[in-house]
Parts: sequence; C-alpha cells; structure tokens
Amino acid sequence: MHYISDSQKGGNMSFNAKSLFSLRNWLIYAEILAVVGFIVLAAFYIRRGSAESAPPPLSEIGNFITQADTRFAEQDFVDAARYYWQALQALEAVEKEHIISIGGVSQTAGTIGLHANLRISEIYSQKNWAKDARARLEHAARIQPDHADVRLLRGRLLSEDALDDALLAQATEEFLAVIESDPNNAEAHYRLGVLYHGNKQLEEAAVYYKKAIESDPEFRDVASEKSPIGILARLQLSRTYAKMLQDYRFLDREFTDEDLAEVTRLESESILLLEQALAQRPEMDEVIADLVRLYFARAAALEREDIETRGYGDALRVYERISELDPQEVRAWERMAEIYASFLGDTA
Repeated sequence: MHYISDSQKGGNMSFNAKSLFSLRNWLIYAEILAVVGFIVLAAFYIRRGSAESAPPPLSEIGNFITQADTRFAEQDFVDAARYYWQALQALEAVEKEHIISIGGVSQTAGTIGLHANLRISEIYSQKNWAKDARARLEHAARIQPDHADVRLLRGRLLSEDALDDALLAQATEEFLAVIESDPNNAEAHYRLGVLYHGNKQLEEAAVYYKKAIESDPEFRDVASEKSPIGILARLQLSRTYAKMLQDYRFLDREFTDEDLAEVTRLESESILLLEQALAQRPEMDEVIADLVRLYFARAAALEREDIETRGYGDALRVYERISELDPQEVRAWERMAEIYASFLGDTA
C-alpha cells in the first residue's frame, strides 16, 4: 500500500491553492472583460440608433415630396406614404415660415407639412384606417384649421363613419363651409348630394349633383375617387332621376299633362347623363349597367304603347343600342329577332 508523506500533502495543497487563485483571477478578468464589452456594444448600438433616428436632411424635402406625389398619382400608396413621412421628419428641424423650394416653386414649411399630412390622411382613409386618418388630419388642422381640403376630408370621414344624425349634420356643416370659401368645389357639392340622396331628399340631392357637374367641366381627377367628380355626379344624378321616375309610377291618380312632361324629362335626362359619362369613361362598368337597364325600360315602354302608335321601330333602335353597349346581352338580340320577324310578317 502506498502512503503519501506529509511533505507531499503540503505540496499538493499549495498547488491546489495556486490553481484556485489563478482560476478566480481568470473569472474576475473575464467578468471585467464581459462588462466592458457590453458597455462598448451598448454604446455602439446607441450611437447607431441615434444616427438612424436623426431626421433626414432639409435639402431632401423637395425630392421627398416630388417622389411622394408621383407615387400617390400612381396609387402606389405604400411608397407615397414613406416619402411623405420622410418629408415630415425633415420638416421637424425648421419653423413653419421657413421657405423651401419644390420643383422650382417656393413654399413655406407649413404649406408643405399641410400637404404631406393631408395626403397621409387620405392614404389611411383609402385603406379604411379611419382612426389613423382622423389623427393625421388633426395634424393638418393644427397648421391651417379652415383650409378647404382639411374641412373637405373631415366631412368625408364624418360622413363615412356617421352612425347618427348628429355626425351627418357635422359632415354637412363641413361641406357647406368648403362651398362658402370655394363655391366651385365640385367634390363638396357632390358629397352634399350623396348625403341628401342617402337621406331620400331627392330634390336637394339633384341640386347639388348638378352643381358638382357644372363645377367639373374638365373631368379632373381627384385623390379621393377613382373617377372624376363630373362622372360620379352624372351617375348619381341619373340614379336620382330614375328613383324620382319610379315614384311617379306609384302615384295613386291619373297622370296630368305636367306629370307626363316631367316623366319624359326624367327618363330622357337620366339616359343622357349616362351617355355623357360613358363618352368620358367608356370602360366604366357601372355606367354601362345602368344604361342597359334604362334602355330596357325605354324599349318596354315603347312596345306597350297603343296599337296604332306602338313604336316597334324606335324599340328596335333601343335594342340595337343595348347590343352595342353589351354584346353579351342575349335578351336584346332575342327581342330584335322577334321584332324583325314581326315586321317581315306584317309586310308579307
């Protein structure tokens, strides 16, 4: 059996103590290095984060707005919003009165901020983010509370979210305020027409639709709609006339001469309005569908006339127009064939 001497034990204990001391020192050094490394790393990320959150340079505002407006016109709303936001961040460094050139035109920072906030609010509205749209609109309102575009957009948001008469009344006030400051604002007239139409006040709706049409003779594109106001107002006025015409047909009395004249006017103008709209937007399916429906009603009325005055020839021309509008409309082709057969039979 092997025994360990006392001197060997002492040597081993001394060696173990030194090893533990070295290990402890190494751990301390490692902890110090870890702490220092953490501090350095944290400082690096803080500095980098500060650099990333720094506002874009003021010199880029013109480029941001130009890029944003181009994307907005192309309905590339994601990139448009990004550029508008960058412009707003750059504007934080200057006062509202600061002059900035955009496309060679000098504007104040406040005017540019108003434009960017309104466009962002419009984008949010079209994405159905009503809460965000209202919040961004309030930023625009702080810059110029009575600006026509601010009140117009506020009226739209109120009317879209209106759950009671009080909100509809507020929306009406906003649109009327826009018209007071800008009597030829086609969109404000159109929006009022829509409100009255929805409330079944057809006469009032017709008045504002007409004013909207008069105020948009050039069929200008608007940010809030896919078609010009002049087109939309014609479509809605035609539908208003069609509803008024329907109400005449349910009168509990015989038609007077005045009634007949009004019915003829409503029927003719409802079709004429749609033909005008179609001439500007031949691809608009809503207009085509409404026209086909109205022409079918006209053709049926012509065929219902007294036997002596029955307008088969006129009805035939109406069916021909329907087939031009919608070549897939089988009923029009069938009825034309029946009328041709009837005429041939009568003349044989």
